[in-house]
Amino acid sequence: MIYVLILSDIHHIVKSLSVLIRTDPSLYILDATPHLIHNFNHLPDNTVIIVDMNLVNIEPLIKQISEKCRVILYGGSMEIIDIPCHLQKTSSGYFNAYTSPEEIIKIVVGCI
Repeated sequence: MIYVLILSDIHHIVKSLSVLIRTDPSLYILDATPHLIHNFNHLPDNTVIIVDMNLVNIEPLIKQISEKCRVILYGGSMEIIDIPCHLQKTSSGYFNAYTSPEEIIKIVVGCI
């Protein structure tokens, strides 16, 4: 089983991605409780964290997370110009609002 934690301040992003992730039986959604968000060491080893690039202070957060878990960045409809610097710093996966659902599942499953 692969655990997936979605970090975003935008409820509809979390809800939409959660519904999509639940379509694959090998994936399990973790609730983003304050306890998990403040202590990533308690996450299972095979956890993938999807991080919305619109979060405030994203770079320190990604650095902290990537020490423990695999990270996939979600860019919404962000300009492609903003993405390479984050990808180089974290060696993360990436998808945006235009990525097909099938490809998103492949990215998440392939991350572990």
